[in-house]
Amino acid sequence: MGGRVLFVILSGPSEVEKARQALRIARNMAKEKFADDVRMLFVGPGTALLDPSNPHYPLVEHYLKALSELKVYVAVCAGNAKVYNLEEKIDRQLVIMDDSTAVLAEAVAQGYVIVTF
Repeated sequence: MGGRVLFVILSGPSEVEKARQALRIARNMAKEKFADDVRMLFVGPGTALLDPSNPHYPLVEHYLKALSELKVYVAVCAGNAKVYNLEEKIDRQLVIMDDSTAVLAEAVAQGYVIVTF
């Protein structure tokens, strides 16, 4: 169908349903090839959803594995991972540590539609 989309998950554990919607839509868009490229970025409180000790993590992990199989780029703000003390806990096979400013700047430069949840 065309187009590129970057999903930005700002919603943390208290708003897990918002994050779940983003994960589900991103998975479905990639699976059905509704976009040429689908990417995901966890920032701010959304970073806490990547903590394996978070009670919502199994749900998030389910989608992360699906996104990985679909070759969707999934990143977490490295600075936020440090702030939330998650640098050693985040599954780096499912999520890439990256500079959120650079990810967003690249998305803008390349004409991605940026959707926040």
